Order: sequence, then C-alpha cells, then structure tokens
Amino acid sequence: MLAERLLFVYLTWHICFVSSTAASNSTVILIALDGFRWDFISKASTPNLDFIAGGGVKAKYVENVFPTVAMPNLYTIVTGLYPESHGIIANEMFDPDFNATFLRSNNETRWWDGAEPIWVSNQKQGFKSALSYWPGYDVNIGGYLPSFSSDDAKYSKPFVSKDNLMPEKERIDLVMKWLTMKAPPNFIAMYFAEPGRTGHTYGPDSPKTENSIEKSDSAVVGYLVEKLRKANLLDKVNVIFTSDHGLAKYNTSDFVNFDDIVNASSYELWAGNGAFLTLEPHSGQEGYVYQSLKEGEGNPNRFKVYRKEEVPEKLHFKKNRRIGSVVVLMEKGWYARGSKMSKNLTEGMIKGGQGYSTVHEDMYPFLIARGPAFKKNFSSDSFKLLDIYPMICEILGIKPAPNNGSLARVKQLFGEPFATPTTPRETTESSTSKQKDGNNIVKIVGFAIVGFAVVVFLVASILLTVRWCKRDEQSKKTWMESEETPAIQAEETQALQEDHDEGKKLASRVEFEKGYVYIEGALRTE
Repeated sequence: MLAERLLFVYLTWHICFVSSTAASNSTVILIALDGFRWDFISKASTPNLDFIAGGGVKAKYVENVFPTVAMPNLYTIVTGLYPESHGIIANEMFDPDFNATFLRSNNETRWWDGAEPIWVSNQKQGFKSALSYWPGYDVNIGGYLPSFSSDDAKYSKPFVSKDNLMPEKERIDLVMKWLTMKAPPNFIAMYFAEPGRTGHTYGPDSPKTENSIEKSDSAVVGYLVEKLRKANLLDKVNVIFTSDHGLAKYNTSDFVNFDDIVNASSYELWAGNGAFLTLEPHSGQEGYVYQSLKEGEGNPNRFKVYRKEEVPEKLHFKKNRRIGSVVVLMEKGWYARGSKMSKNLTEGMIKGGQGYSTVHEDMYPFLIARGPAFKKNFSSDSFKLLDIYPMICEILGIKPAPNNGSLARVKQLFGEPFATPTTPRETTESSTSKQKDGNNIVKIVGFAIVGFAVVVFLVASILLTVRWCKRDEQSKKTWMESEETPAIQAEETQALQEDHDEGKKLASRVEFEKGYVYIEGALRTE
C-alpha cells in the first residue's frame, strides 16, 4: 500500500514536470521549399499541402524582400530583417572591407554576424534548435552553433552541388529523431532545393516543374505528416511551409548583353544574378558607367538604373557597404549577361528565374501552416516574409531581436491562446510601452498561480500519504493486539482543488515596421 501511494506522488510529479521534455505545442518546424511560388499549389496535385491548409491556415501570398533570390530571403525569414540590415544581400557578393567574395557555401562568421538568427536567440533563452541545411546551419554566430544539425560528411551541401544530396526521407527521419528525444529542440528549420531547381531550368509552366512540385508534396510534406501522425505529434507541433521566392518565365530571346552597353573594364560586378546587378565603377569612371547604362535602358524598357542612394525606398536596398554604387533592376522577363556575369549562359539555358523587383507577384512565395497555434481551415490576407520571424518568436515564447517584421499583420493566423514553453528561461521586460509591461505582469502572475497550485497539490499528496501510512501502522498494531479483526471505518477525503487563471501568452516583442538596422553601425532603429 505504501509503495502504491508513493508511486501516485511520483507519477503526479512526472506529469507536472518531467513530461515537459516531450515535443510541446510550442514546437515549430519551419520548412522552406525553394522557388515554390504562391500559386503553385493550384498548378499541381498537392493533396498533402491541401491537408495542412485544411487543418490550418493558408496565406493568399507572402511578399518577400528584394533581391528576390534564395539566400537573402531565407536569412530574412529567420531574422525578420531586410537584406540591407542582415548583410546577406545576394547569393554571391563582394565585400570591400574584406576584399573578398562570398559564396553560398561560405560558413565564415564574419559574413553572417550582421544579425542574430532565431535559433541563436532561442538557444540564448534556454531552448534547443535544430537545422537541416538552412543557410547558416554550419556557422558559428555570436558564439552559437545549432544544438543539432543534419551536416553529414557523406553528403554534399545543397548550395555546393546538385548531386549526392541527403534524401528527403532520410532528413525527415532525422527530424523525427530530434523530436522524440528526451529533451527535444523546440525549433527546427529545414531547406529543400526543389521545386526551384527544376523550375529554374525548365520554367515555371513546364510539366517537369509540375512533377517536381508533386514530388515535394509527397516526399517532404506527405512523409512528414505520416511520421508525425505515427508519433502522435501531428496535432501537437506547429508546422510552417513557405518559400524564399517565386519564379518568373524568362523570354528566351530577351537577353541583354551588357558588354554592348558599357565597357566591362570600367567597373566591377559586386553582386547580381542576371535579374539585378550591383556594380562599382572604377575610379574616374563613375559618370561614364552610369550614363552609359541610362542610355541603354532602351525602348521598350529593359531595365532601370539607379545610383545607390536613389534606389526606391520600398526596396530597402542601399544602406549596406556590400551594395555597389550603381544598381540595375531588370524588367521581368529580361535577363542580363556579359563577360562579367552569367559567362556560360546561352539562350534557352534557363527558363525560370528570380531576383526581380517585389512589385511582381511572380516573385511571391506561399505559406501554409498547421498546429495548435493556428486557426483551422483559414485563408488569410497576404503579409510580408519579414513577419514570419515575429510570428515564430511568439509561438516559441521567446523575446525577438530588433526586426522589421510586424506581429500585427500575422495575428489573424492565430487560433485559441496556446500554451507557453515550460523550460525555464530568463524573464525579460519590454521597455517599448506600458502595455507590454502590463502584459508581462499578467504572464508572470499567471505562471505564479499555476506554480502555486502545483505545489499545493504535491504537498497535499505527500501529507495524505503520510497520514495513510500512519493509519495503516495503527491498524496493524490494533489487529495484532486483538483476537478479532476490527472493522476499518471508511474515511472520506476531499480532493484539493485550486482554480487559477491561465496567464495569457503574450511574449514581449519588438516591431520595427519602418525602421532598419545598418550593418556597419551599432544595432539601432528609426
């Protein structure tokens, strides 16, 4: 009898505390499918994404950031900053201070430390993060590497080679291993190169691109759903599917040879993918380069030329040393080539591209999400890629770093208040408004009430156990002293109950809708 009662107390303690190490409803799995345009879900058979949307939320589209290429946008998702602020302004770029060129496979800290990605903030605040080939997964940022990573020497990195990549299902099996650990990560980010890789080669309207979309839906989305369901985690974790950019159809004859417009020896190409360029004229050649390009804009317009300081504000693409003095934006469908760019590019070599201005909807990615944090079967208005960062911070219950996103724009996605993580972390305060201070007080009081109720319950359980033990001891003594077995009087006990108000989960957040953070200076806002 004593053993049973002690077991009861142990199980109560285990349920209240130990089980908190399992994947909770604050867990986020973020998955980016490269080049998955916002309307691709209607261009192919995607039953698994349809399932996620039916049980969750689907955005009309997501407005990404310029330049609309992979690396800048993937880093924007996890920092909430414009590329001019986080510093990854292109897939490949030149830094005049370093006198070096960044390639997508580069994992030197100096290229990435312009911002603090969400996995670093998450780990600083007492949690664990896991990354599967998300840009920055193998970089020491602020003294932190991800808690777990899918980096495997026997496989190629997706940004280095198209061959010998870790199979999709093997990567998801690894994620499930992380999720079912005794102390699992609460944030997981995964990047997949399809359907974008196929779409670049064959174009967004190609049957091969359609097949790639359907394969991603099956091998990535479908397999993940299957594994989560088997682990009884499908409705306990939050899964977010999105992309870095969309794809536009190239007109195979609409290539602009810049060698015919400006002498290649008069400038250096600092960054660009053919849909946009950032140039640095040689000393004394500034006027010649700019004027030659202005005259070459053409009729019909093939591209627009700007001095760095004249780039439209809405693009947020001028306050970074890695952006050259002259910026060229190609009109959608046109593509630049020349001796300093796309050297091996020929007509028809690629038929789908990205990098154009954010005014073009073809550049917009999608977002579909499901989990305890989200509404069910809800179609939302569009919002910005920047807003994904504060949204994830809110779900994780962590304090966001200064960012350009807006939680207000994505509040429409949230369902009923969801539980906050139980892992202890440093309490932080927001100094931005009295309202946020009040929200923190409400949250702290709520946690205090819950904690008090648990303590009272445990103390009561222990006291009852001691009382039962004493009664058993007395009963045994009486039985031994008497020839007859005495009748044991039934004794009623009343369970202790404690009603409490659940603290509303209001993570402090910092929203910088119009501000920016300049990479060269100290972190600051406007």
